[in-house]
Amino acid sequence: MKHPDFSVKRVTGFRCKPGKTQTLYWDGYAPGLGVRVTAAGTKSWIFESWLHGRCLRLTIGDLRTWTLGKAQKEATRLKTLTDQGIDPRRVKAAQETLAIAARMKEISETVTVRSAWDVYVAHHAKKWGPKHLAQHLAFAQPGGEKRKRGKTLTVPGVLANLMSTRLADINVDALIAWQIKESATRANNARQGFEIFRTFWRWCAGRPEYKSVINTVVIDDKELRREVPKSKTKRFDVLERAHMKPWFAEVRRQSNIIGSAYLQALVLTGARREEMAELRWEDVDFKWNALWIKDKVDEAGRKVPLTPYLAMVLNALPRKNEWVFSSEKSASGRIKDTARMHNRALSAAGLSHVSLHGLRRTFASLAEWVEMPKGVVAQIMGHAPKATAEQHYINRPLELLAVWHNKYEAWILEQADVPVGDQRVNETAASKRPAVDSLVPQNISQRLRLIGNG
Repeated sequence: MKHPDFSVKRVTGFRCKPGKTQTLYWDGYAPGLGVRVTAAGTKSWIFESWLHGRCLRLTIGDLRTWTLGKAQKEATRLKTLTDQGIDPRRVKAAQETLAIAARMKEISETVTVRSAWDVYVAHHAKKWGPKHLAQHLAFAQPGGEKRKRGKTLTVPGVLANLMSTRLADINVDALIAWQIKESATRANNARQGFEIFRTFWRWCAGRPEYKSVINTVVIDDKELRREVPKSKTKRFDVLERAHMKPWFAEVRRQSNIIGSAYLQALVLTGARREEMAELRWEDVDFKWNALWIKDKVDEAGRKVPLTPYLAMVLNALPRKNEWVFSSEKSASGRIKDTARMHNRALSAAGLSHVSLHGLRRTFASLAEWVEMPKGVVAQIMGHAPKATAEQHYINRPLELLAVWHNKYEAWILEQADVPVGDQRVNETAASKRPAVDSLVPQNISQRLRLIGNG
């Protein structure tokens, strides 16, 4: 049956036959050229022929983007290939492979670390926290810009020397030279920069546009790892038992009661400083003596005991907004930086420098004095469980955590010689919450006996 030649008018009027999902129309001029019309009204050019004893059907394109003349020309080309026993699909695949190879070659010749780095940072920016993002930006900054404060210029980031290098030129020798240079003047930054670059490099290894260009294993070279400065564990970044009395005395003497409460809360809970700074009043349950702390490991957060003394301290704070540790000077409305207050207290107490994160280490260190189980310490502090039993079988209720947490607080207050029954601790709390006040015996030893008997 000879099919009539296609015309623009005829093709425009093609419709899918009633009751059919699609209808095919064939051109009498170009062999194998057809139009497929679906029940939804979609029209596309197709090509059909026989190849090696099998029917071959290909889609050429949409009628809206392919003119009749171009479609007929393409059908003629495809028919020429099939007549020669050549599969057009293989020809197309080969052309795409060549195009990808050409594109990869172009990338290897032009794409620098900076280009891939910007894509990497943009890809992760929404998932990273503000500080993590700021660190990546600072490590890659070129430097030489005027600072917001002062007359000096910014210094180049630890990754700056790598940014202008082509991806294809990153090899072991280049990375070793980079580490030797940076570690000579800023060893800690050099180590952190290497860890960040290693994560970035592994991300590149999983991206199709970069993986064929880069040497994926260069980052794990043994000679390179030897040049990376070792991490210096802050073994002494903690407060010891003998430091409790002078430290608590100076912290409690501070005029800023919100900052004072915040610092004490870090030692008494072992929370991360940002976790405690983000504590809202709705997260504090005075009735059931519990705190909901935002956790960087578990998005749902973690529930920890609200110990008696800390309950008194928090209950005395002014409720200016949603934040427990509020600040009128901060744009966010919550406390931002208590490092200066902490350093003043350390200096007045005659103690060596301890960071705010060191107060978290202090909790873990001093908890051993009351023989608190490691699993309880980890759960209160929000450490990710490591053992199989911790991950899947052990679920400690709040009451069990409170037994050990209350014992820890009582021991800390005894070492600090804090007069928990003294009205100076919390006159406001005494007037507002006599029930909470009654939970704190006048004598610390009495509290320890009560906990032991309980």
